[in-house]
Formats: sequence, C-alpha cells, structure tokens
Amino acid sequence: MNEATPALRAVARSLGKVARHLLDGSGDDAAERAHTALWQIRRAAPFCLPSDVIAYVSAALDGRNPGLHDLMPANPEHAHREGQLRARLLDLTEAGHLDSIEEAIVAAALAALLDLHTEHAALAEEVADHGRADAQPTAFRPHHSPLTGTHLPGRLTVSLHGRLLAELHVPYGITPDEIWRILRTFQLAA
Repeated sequence: MNEATPALRAVARSLGKVARHLLDGSGDDAAERAHTALWQIRRAAPFCLPSDVIAYVSAALDGRNPGLHDLMPANPEHAHREGQLRARLLDLTEAGHLDSIEEAIVAAALAALLDLHTEHAALAEEVADHGRADAQPTAFRPHHSPLTGTHLPGRLTVSLHGRLLAELHVPYGITPDEIWRILRTFQLAA
C-alpha cells in the first residue's frame, strides 16, 4: 500500500457521501450540500488524484464533463497517442459505466479514468518538452552574419540574406547548442 492509498479511500468515502446527499435530498439544499462536499474532496484529494477525475462525479451537478484538454503536439507520435487517449475516454464515458448501479463497475471506471488522466498528464509533460504545433518559431542569428536559422519543433529553416538555403528535419529534443553548431556549419560554407 502506498502513502496515497488512505487519502484515496477517504476521497472514495466522501464521494459516497455526495451520492447520498443527492439521493436522499431534494431540491437546492441537496445540491448545495453535494457541491460543498465535492469542494472539500478536491481540497483533500492527494496530488496523485487529478481533480478532473472528481469532476466526472460532479458532472451530474454542473453539467460539465471535464474531458481532456487539447495538447496540440507538434510530434506526430504524440498526436497519435493523444488521439488514442481521447478514443479511450470516449469508450469509457459512452459505455455508461460511470452511471452503473454496480459499485464494482463504477470503481473500475473511475480507476480507468484515473489511469487515463495520469497518462494524459505524462503526455502533456512530453509535449511541453518537445513543442506544441502552435509554437512560435525561434530565430537564431549569428553575430555579424546575414545567416538566419528559424526553429520550429522538428524543423530548422536556414536562410542567407532572406534566401532559403535549407529546410532540415531535426530531432524534437534538439538543444540550442546543437542548432548553433548546425548554423556554424552553414556559416563556414557560405
């Protein structure tokens, strides 16, 4: 058992409390108590539990399904993985497992949501490292040279006096030092 397990159990008990508020009460009072309980859950939830997972429970109250935010990855592999995560989420939400009266089915669906959102968070970190599709290009200009390098994730464009010299495919994790080395090669050749 890891250190987050007791906190996760407390969150699960609190979610049961929210459900009882909704089932036992009626009107605005029950909804208000449920909202208060959900707010307390979000504050008490361990770091490893994304608040989006709790939001699937509160979706019945506020009508907002959290979903996955768009990462806009520049790397095609990342875009493919993001598409797979979205397909898994659609399968989970459309199957109706979150609305099941069987506690084991709901627990399995919430565990699957937790895994899915954890994978999405890890992918978001990778995309942050490798660049988004909507990233602005970074310009590299050596001192006292008309040579210019323009870098976007996965691509480096080299020009001289505004004339295109080369468009290179570069690794997504290329460092500025590596870009400067490439530009020095072109500078020596020019």
